[in-house]
Amino acid sequence: MPLNNRKGTFSGAMFLAAYVGPSMSPTLREPEIMEIMPYGSRPVRVGDVAFFLSPEADQLVVHRVIRVTPAGISTLGDNNTQEDNFLLPPQRIKGHVVAAWRGQKRRRIAGGLLGRLTSRWLRCRRVLDRGVSPLLHPLYQALSHWGLLAWLLPTPLRPRVVAFHVQGRDQFQLLLGQRIIGRYDDQRNQWQIQRPFHLIVDKKILPWQRDKDRPNRQALTERHRITDHILTQEVLYDLVLADGSSWVISAVHEEAVSIVSQLGNAMRLRVTTGEVKPSRKGNQCRLLVKVDAHTSVADCYVPLASQRHGVVVCILSPSNHWGGPFVNLVRLSLVFAREAQAHGGVIIHGALAERDGIGVILAAPGGTGKTTASNRLPAPWRSLCDDTTLVVRDPLGNYWAHPWPTWSRFQDEEPGGTWDVQKAVPVKGIFFLDQAVEDRVKSVGLGQAVSLLGECVRQASTFMCPGLIKEELRALHMEQFNNLCALARVIPGYVLHISMTGTFWQDIEQALEKGFYKKPWEPRGNYESESKQQMAG
Repeated sequence: MPLNNRKGTFSGAMFLAAYVGPSMSPTLREPEIMEIMPYGSRPVRVGDVAFFLSPEADQLVVHRVIRVTPAGISTLGDNNTQEDNFLLPPQRIKGHVVAAWRGQKRRRIAGGLLGRLTSRWLRCRRVLDRGVSPLLHPLYQALSHWGLLAWLLPTPLRPRVVAFHVQGRDQFQLLLGQRIIGRYDDQRNQWQIQRPFHLIVDKKILPWQRDKDRPNRQALTERHRITDHILTQEVLYDLVLADGSSWVISAVHEEAVSIVSQLGNAMRLRVTTGEVKPSRKGNQCRLLVKVDAHTSVADCYVPLASQRHGVVVCILSPSNHWGGPFVNLVRLSLVFAREAQAHGGVIIHGALAERDGIGVILAAPGGTGKTTASNRLPAPWRSLCDDTTLVVRDPLGNYWAHPWPTWSRFQDEEPGGTWDVQKAVPVKGIFFLDQAVEDRVKSVGLGQAVSLLGECVRQASTFMCPGLIKEELRALHMEQFNNLCALARVIPGYVLHISMTGTFWQDIEQALEKGFYKKPWEPRGNYESESKQQMAG
């Protein structure tokens, strides 16, 4: 079943929809994006992959046309054994799928005669599978029961159980590398494992319904178990963001103290001491930092505090491991960015500049000239950061930009630096840098702005992805996409063609004046104290 566009309307031009579900496998696989072409005056052909509104429910469905008669149109999913128990009137068909996208790869979807041949081949394959399976089933079951192959398989190559949080509950899945080979069926209370992977699965390690109350991510259960009796007497750092969230950051043991201290100093965070109990109220979150020399890729995911009662444990590698402080500082800072994204924010690979309390973002890939442009800004312009900016959305829907540290300055024993992360400014424009011979500004539409922002967000959020499985990655990217669409509707975007000698800041000022900047914005002053007053109330 696909997800249609938000308005549910379809014009005569080609449109896109996301495919979910198993009924059209292997022709379509979740989460591919489908290109759908309306029929217009053209007839519906047997073999087409039709996109239609089901007569049985108010939802859109993708199935293949297997019969066209005066009484109606019959359809069947390529992975189904029985055709749909309804006849479609032509007006319910919105179009036919002509191609599918997965990432940057596009492949054609056969229709008409080629579609009919594809459908027949898939049916023949199912019949062959049903004929051969009973002959091999006893041997397969015996080998699976004995677990000989599972026992012989080296530990690093064995399937692993993971759990991810979706729609308020934990779901177990079985992974072999990055491939999902099994799922736990909550309704049947049993595991559904693809063939022939039963042969290499040790069923003794599989969690069952009784394990559903344990925290998500089976591999990290013991490390991430946080109870209310945890109290610390360590040095604490406070971080307040313009979306109303506040953080208390502390080290769990001595090995993590230096890393937390480095983070607090780089972000100019306020230091407090005393006994602190994890909070479960409002948007107050607690970040506990640990160091473990045996940290694996699965441990490196960026957790959400809102899914863990406001408490996050971030497990880091020792600073003398690959990447050193740079990797650890990036991962810690992305904990805040990930939570901000869950509330409508995004982290952008771009510099942040401010004039008279108004912020603009100079977004660009690495090496395009963000730092050079930031250093060239004259007074009263002020550069707040030159590499990455965290954009958050407050409860009223306004967007604020926080300057973010340039963590690459902490590589290879470089001196680093400090940034006033809690100084947020209202965002009034996003300028995408493009090196040119002369300075000029060109406004961009919503679609182009989202596309350009997407690349900048991808670069800044790379470390959010390790340890995530397919479903989590899809949810992460969809969340980013939705946030970027909302941001681009409110904040105008421009391409800033910038030369090495021009006065590009004047072009920015003119764009702000001619575009959206009609009346002066009154800055809020110290957002940190204001946010704390709101939280206390």
